[in-house]
Amino acid sequence: MASKKYTWHKVAGAATDLQWTAGAIAEVSADGTKICLAKFQDQWFGFAHTCPHAGAPMTDGYVAGPCQVVCPVHQLKFNLKNGGRDVNGEGYTLKTYPVEVRADGVYVGLEEAGGKGFFKKWF
Repeated sequence: MASKKYTWHKVAGAATDLQWTAGAIAEVSADGTKICLAKFQDQWFGFAHTCPHAGAPMTDGYVAGPCQVVCPVHQLKFNLKNGGRDVNGEGYTLKTYPVEVRADGVYVGLEEAGGKGFFKKWF
């Protein structure tokens, strides 16, 4: 099985540059894609800006332990350690992104799409 390849995008000059919501979520943009960031026990997580169930902005949600983010509309909880699967058993998955904090800033990885890059460019 081939491992995923990522293109890394710098989203902040430093972790202290991020603006956190009351729910401990920060919104950033990577290559035009809105992404939410959260930190749990010194581990960083990136996830989709909108809930896959109702389309609510996840920035209005909050981070809850153990390593879960909660949608503000229907209180669906997504586990950020297992790839964003909901813990309510409803079958929804919140897209996740890898995050790296480096000496020169905070980076989010966007998965390289293989052949999709051609279509994205031309269509």
